[in-house]
Amino acid sequence: MTLLRRHLGVFLAGILCATGLPFAAPPPADAAPGVSRVSDIRAWTNEIYTRVAIDTEEEVSWQANTLRADPARGLPPRIFIDIRGAGIQDEILRKPVEVRNGLLRQVRVGRFDRETVRVVIELERESTYRVFALPGPFRIIVDIDGEGEIPVPPPPPADSAVPAAPTAIPPPVESPRVAALQPAPIRKHPVRVMIDPGHGGKDPGAIGPTGLKEKDVVLEIGRKIREKLSRSGEFDVRMTRDEDVFIPLEERTAMANKGRADIFVSLHINASRNQRAEGFSTYVLSRGASNREDLELAARENGVPIRRFQGVKFIIDDMFTGARKNESLRLAKTVNDAVVRHVSTRYPGVHTLGLKQAPFYVLVGARMTAVLVEASFISNAREESRLRDPSCLDGIADGVVEAIRYYGQNGILAYSDY
Repeated sequence: MTLLRRHLGVFLAGILCATGLPFAAPPPADAAPGVSRVSDIRAWTNEIYTRVAIDTEEEVSWQANTLRADPARGLPPRIFIDIRGAGIQDEILRKPVEVRNGLLRQVRVGRFDRETVRVVIELERESTYRVFALPGPFRIIVDIDGEGEIPVPPPPPADSAVPAAPTAIPPPVESPRVAALQPAPIRKHPVRVMIDPGHGGKDPGAIGPTGLKEKDVVLEIGRKIREKLSRSGEFDVRMTRDEDVFIPLEERTAMANKGRADIFVSLHINASRNQRAEGFSTYVLSRGASNREDLELAARENGVPIRRFQGVKFIIDDMFTGARKNESLRLAKTVNDAVVRHVSTRYPGVHTLGLKQAPFYVLVGARMTAVLVEASFISNAREESRLRDPSCLDGIADGVVEAIRYYGQNGILAYSDY
C-alpha cells in the first residue's frame, strides 16, 4: 500500500522467457545518443486500484495490449506496453518490483527486440484498465481497476480539434433545511477528503503583479481547510502536499485514488492576460470547454499547449460519465456558491464566474467526486491584494469547508464501501 517510486530493470533472458513473453536479450548499446529513454516507472497501488506512470524523455510511439492468464504455465494476466525506438536508463535496476497486494503482482521492464522496450504489469486477477499519454513531459499512464469500473477505450480518432464542453445542468442542490428532513446516508467511515494545493516547488503557478505566487496562496488555503474540517472528527482530511514541493499532476490524482478519497478538491488561483479579469469559478472535468479562455486556463494548469489535448479528451469521455459527474457538478456548484458568499462578507461585490467545465489533467482518472477551484485572479492587482489578506483566505477556506460538510452529509458517493 506504500507509494512505489522505484527504477525497474531488465531481467536475464532466461528469466524473461519463463514469463511467457518473448523478450530478447538487451543489445550491447542500449540506445544511441538523443534517443528517447524510459527513465523512470512510478506506481501507486492498493488492492483495488493501481496507477503506473512510465516516464520517457521525449514523446514516443507506444501500444498497449493484454495477455490472459495461463494457469497451465503458471502465468498471471498481464498488461504490456510496447514502446518503439526507445532505450532504458542505465540506472534502472535489474529486478522487478514485487507488490502482491491482491491486484498487482509485479511490474518489470525489458527489451522485446532491438527497437522495442516492453513494460509488463503482472496482475493477481483479471482487471479492467485504461492506458493514455500525457505530454509536458511525456509519460504513459496505466490505470488498473480491480472492481471493473474502467472500460477499455477505443483508439482516439485522428482529429485533433478540441470540441466544446457538453452542456450540463447540475442536479438541483436542495437547501440545508429541506435536506435535513431527509434520512441521512449510513456512514461506514469518516468522509475521506483529499485537498490538493496546486503547483509547488519548481512550479510557482501564476504570479501576481507584485510577485505573489499561486503555489504559496493555495498551500495556505489548503492548510486552513484541513484545520477547519478536522475539528469535528467527521472527516479524514489529507493533502497532496503540505510544503513547497513539486508533485506531478498524475501523482496527485493517484494519491487520492490510492487513499480511497470520497472527495477531491484541487485548489488554484486564476490568471489572465486581461488584468481586469476577476471572479471565482469552480470546474469539473470535461473533454472540452465552452470558450477559449477556459481552454487556455486548462492548458496553463496542465503545462501544455492547447493543441496537445488530442487523445486525452476521448479518455475523459470514456471515464467521466453518469453518477460521478453529476455528483461532481453538484459539489462544484455548492463550493462556488459558498466561497463567493463567504468572501463577500469581507469584500462586498465579489464577482462569480460560476460552475464550469474544462479538461484538467489533475482530474483525469479520479475515482471519486472531484472538483477544481479557481479562487479569483492573481493577475488582477485588486484581487492579488485580497489574496495577501488572511481574512480573504479564511473566507475561501470557510466556503470550501461549508460545501464539503453539506455534501458529506447529503452526497450520494461520499459514503462508498471501499
